[in-house]
Amino acid sequence: MAVLLQPKYLPDMMLVLKKHLPQSIMVYQPISLIVRGLTGYDVYVDKWPDFSAVLIKTTEQALKDPDHEKITHLYKFEEAEDNVLRNLLYKSGILSQPVILFPGLWTKTLQIVNNVLCTSPEALYVEHLAAEVPLYYCATGIQLPDLPQGYSVRSLRSEDYETIITGVWYKDFDYVKSVKRMLLLEGLSVGIEDSSGQLVAWTLQHITGLLGMTYVIPEHRDKKLGKYITVALTQKMIAQDGCCMAGIDDGNSVSVALHERIGFTKMEQPFSTAFYYRKGLNHSSIEQLPSQSSASKYWK
Repeated sequence: MAVLLQPKYLPDMMLVLKKHLPQSIMVYQPISLIVRGLTGYDVYVDKWPDFSAVLIKTTEQALKDPDHEKITHLYKFEEAEDNVLRNLLYKSGILSQPVILFPGLWTKTLQIVNNVLCTSPEALYVEHLAAEVPLYYCATGIQLPDLPQGYSVRSLRSEDYETIITGVWYKDFDYVKSVKRMLLLEGLSVGIEDSSGQLVAWTLQHITGLLGMTYVIPEHRDKKLGKYITVALTQKMIAQDGCCMAGIDDGNSVSVALHERIGFTKMEQPFSTAFYYRKGLNHSSIEQLPSQSSASKYWK
């Protein structure tokens, strides 16, 4: 069964999902943004009001918009049977899309998705990429450090979009298109300007709910600006939802050390970004998807 949820019920859904944080963050955050005005998504549950699985997919209209991300969010309560998730995938209409992109899936959820999309007798898709990323968690942020003289702090604005995506290797990933609209909705973020008013450091909360896109331009490094913005956003996220999470590749030792000093601990369970394309999709469409080599780069 799959029930398309009316927008008026989403605040009630958030109250339930908040009790399941941090595990529910991958659907809790996009739904919170939808409640605030983020457009282009349909929210499905296995049943209502006593739901146990959630699927958020891009609407048909948004799929035709080149400036809108084409992503899917999926979550199942741990105690729910796997068939609940399988039925939601089959009956939500998601299997009609030529490409399915999941910016964040838990390991067990990924296994169910792979079974439905790629290995079941009626499988319609080919796995293009599945990149596993370790997760770090914090619920008690440390004191905000002093900001060096000559710098000032502000939240990021939509006009900062072109600047901030230059600092991340995954700027060409489709879901990053959501950032501009999230900034319009005043999603959680921290930016630092120098004395000339130039934005020189930034971080924000992803549509997945994770802290990320953290960057300090090279000529302003070694001044602890990275620590400042990370602590500041961590505090904001904890104040809002009671916790803060970040995905950091193990090879990014500098970022791992910074987050551990702030109070983050590595979670036992990583998450995965997964991309699938429908069998028979033309070659030019496949070439536009992120490549397997991207999986070895740093998430943050």
